[in-house]
Amino acid sequence: MDNRSQLREMPYHTLAHWLPIIDCNIKFYGAHSQQVPYGWAMPEETHPGFEIILIIQGTQESIIHGYTYTVDEGSILLIPPGFKHTNTCISAEGMTYFSAHFNVDDPVFTLKLMSQRSRIYAAGMGDNMKIRAVLESWMSMINTAEAYSSTDKLLMQARMFELFALLSQAAENAPASALSVDAAHAPAPTAMHYAGAIAEAIKQAFHAQLRSRDGNVSSVKVEQIIASFGISPGYGLQVFRKVFGHSPRAYLSKLKLQEAKMLIEQPDLSLGEIAIKLGYTHLSHFSRQFKRWTGQSPLLYRNQHAENSRDSVSQLSEGNLER
Repeated sequence: MDNRSQLREMPYHTLAHWLPIIDCNIKFYGAHSQQVPYGWAMPEETHPGFEIILIIQGTQESIIHGYTYTVDEGSILLIPPGFKHTNTCISAEGMTYFSAHFNVDDPVFTLKLMSQRSRIYAAGMGDNMKIRAVLESWMSMINTAEAYSSTDKLLMQARMFELFALLSQAAENAPASALSVDAAHAPAPTAMHYAGAIAEAIKQAFHAQLRSRDGNVSSVKVEQIIASFGISPGYGLQVFRKVFGHSPRAYLSKLKLQEAKMLIEQPDLSLGEIAIKLGYTHLSHFSRQFKRWTGQSPLLYRNQHAENSRDSVSQLSEGNLER
């Protein structure tokens, strides 16, 4: 039995005091700092995750879903996933900015931020100063001379979770007047409620099956989960897609992919065992699906992960010898 399964099957003691199980996946798409001249502009684009931008010097004009925002020096702009936007430097002296892209598999957190749509954290305000400290810590880690070590990457992830907590607190404490003008075009509260509930139920059902003895997630039925909330499958699919930009089945596939990667990275598990655990009757079916997801076979992904791990250990050893 792998370590994740052992932890999931630990007995529950009624007199014990437990912290909650946290089983989410994060994605850091990278970050960069750049100095640009007056008139510089990024063409209209969208991103699969959140984008957060700190204007270090100068002023930026952002057009998001047809609404114009002026982001002054020191202010921070948060753009949710899937929002079409353009960014332009409108200050004569040019502009310096820092931009980071991230995502997290937590429907409640994602909906909390998306309910506010695009958000500016004004320079000098309490939320801005706390969030800016995290962004500046990322900026200080930009390294142009050497490869990033495992320690560097773990510190980046630690800062990311700190950022999540600050954004979540800011969203909880924000008055209604702090919502941006395009919040009027957000999905209705009922739609947001059902979409979030469906996503959370799918995630819970998926992980419950992984914790079960047979460990087969093929019994997770999206239509049954939607019906359990007393709404039609058609309505559930509609509100889910409107809020998250993809179907519940696509969300379930994303959960499978994330779990597949973590299981493949455990060398003691055979690929056949992993295929069965994820609901595939044949390894060939799982291999084809994994290649559609990633462009790689499960075996190639495992070998590359093992190679990267060896390289990280080698870099760490060399660094210790140089000290």
